[in-house]
Amino acid sequence: MFLSFIPAWLACLIWYGSSSKQKLLKKSLPILVSSITVLMLVGLMFTILIMHLPTVSALITGFSLICCFLPLVTLISAYKKYYLHLSSALIFILALSSPFFSWLSLNFGGNV
Repeated sequence: MFLSFIPAWLACLIWYGSSSKQKLLKKSLPILVSSITVLMLVGLMFTILIMHLPTVSALITGFSLICCFLPLVTLISAYKKYYLHLSSALIFILALSSPFFSWLSLNFGGNV
């Protein structure tokens, strides 16, 4: 389920990058290509969430992720690029390590 954080974060980064008021890139991303990419990433996020949660819970969780990540990207990018890189790395590490830790707990954890 945490793997859905990656497409949500990337979608918010691309969404912010296509804005004319963004200060992260020298030139904003093309709107049409960005919109198509964001829709595909949001669809991937919802697909991952629907595989793990009931439909209504997946929709609520997905929209909550977008509503949390978009302002976070906007606020972090107002400072240094370093903070945006650091937060992106933390989200990717968290999302990619969570299946490994759940596998470890299932295979090597004690029976409760």
